[in-house]
Amino acid sequence: MSEPLVTRASRFAVRALLKPVLHPAVPIPLQRAWVSLATRTLRVPRGVRFETVQLGAVSAERVTHGHNRATPRTAVLFFHGGGYILGSPRTHRSIAGRIALLSGAVAYVPRYRLAPEHPFPAALEDAVAAYRALMARDDAPRRVVVAGDSAGGGLALALALRVRDAGLAQPRGLALVSPWVDLTCSRLGDARGDPLLRASWLRQAAAGYLRGHRPDEPLASPIHADLSGLPPTLIQCGTAEMVREDSRRLSDAMRAAGVSAELDEHAGMWHDFQLYAGIVPEATAAVRGLSSAISAWLA
Repeated sequence: MSEPLVTRASRFAVRALLKPVLHPAVPIPLQRAWVSLATRTLRVPRGVRFETVQLGAVSAERVTHGHNRATPRTAVLFFHGGGYILGSPRTHRSIAGRIALLSGAVAYVPRYRLAPEHPFPAALEDAVAAYRALMARDDAPRRVVVAGDSAGGGLALALALRVRDAGLAQPRGLALVSPWVDLTCSRLGDARGDPLLRASWLRQAAAGYLRGHRPDEPLASPIHADLSGLPPTLIQCGTAEMVREDSRRLSDAMRAAGVSAELDEHAGMWHDFQLYAGIVPEATAAVRGLSSAISAWLA
């Protein structure tokens, strides 16, 4: 079956408009501004409402749809991607809004501190604080799934490790989209096939986040952690992304540790293609599958 024209056009747009900006030669403030502007073109589902709330000391967007505003008893805590140096709840409204719509859960997207101004473990500290605050709210959800894309997927996994080690109530599941879980950048694929990422930018982001910490620090690069005792996990990735091996190695390592882990690969798709749900048919189908798994965990 031939690839839809809209998929080819979106891939071209990502390569032409985003990849040149995600480059160490471009100042990080400009990278942030351009990504914020570019993601405004992504499609947010109709009827989704975004409001700023506090999860303890961490600001977050609360994402609701008509059918879940009155019953916030299930929730998805979603961490946005951006290499720990870019991104915000606003840049990820397309995927967070669609997850809230399709899963029936309320989504919370924390505005965690970004590197290099706030290096590791600042983002993880914010993630833990947000999780603790969500579970302590007066309207605390009975069931929670933790999710994230790219660096946010790595952060979601690191949070689950901290929750496990602290003896806190575990989330019902982990939904990881193209997770970046190895900041050593030692197993990267060919950047020519990935219309978004380049190795030099990933190394810039890793250096800004680590700042004095080893790249194989388990809570920064959770592929190197003890993964036992974690909740069921769904990992999605595209076969054309240069961090694809992170997803494959993670799924293998989780299974070896006794965790129920499913790897869902999408042929020919690029890093974080799920952000194009509502535009790219393959992305729409992937987020639908992700939301179906979330719904099953929250049932």
